[in-house]
Amino acid sequence: MDFIIVEDTDIVAINRGKKENESCGIVYCDKYGQLHSIDFEACSSNFNSEHNRASNFCVGERKIDEFYFVFYTSGIRTKVVFKKHYVTNLFRYHLLKGEKKERFHSLQKLICETKYITYDLS
Repeated sequence: MDFIIVEDTDIVAINRGKKENESCGIVYCDKYGQLHSIDFEACSSNFNSEHNRASNFCVGERKIDEFYFVFYTSGIRTKVVFKKHYVTNLFRYHLLKGEKKERFHSLQKLICETKYITYDLS
């Protein structure tokens, strides 16, 4: 299966949907400096359609032993992978900080704060 691959260091924001009609999702920056988003509502709809579930809140899958998330984005899925080493870039903001395991759990916690979840494959 093909994926859009996003490194955890490319994530710049999590939209938590706190304002009325505001969507929840992840904002990331590609290698060209362009911002893209992963819309959790669309991911949830795609996940439910593919798995014949009525969960309404599952947006993808996670695998802690391999340190990745897969989001059911429309068309091609988006895979967020966690690099072993965290390299600080003074010219770029990083939302997730710390060791790889810490960053993984931080993203999982931020997703849960939006009301959405990911299915554990571990």
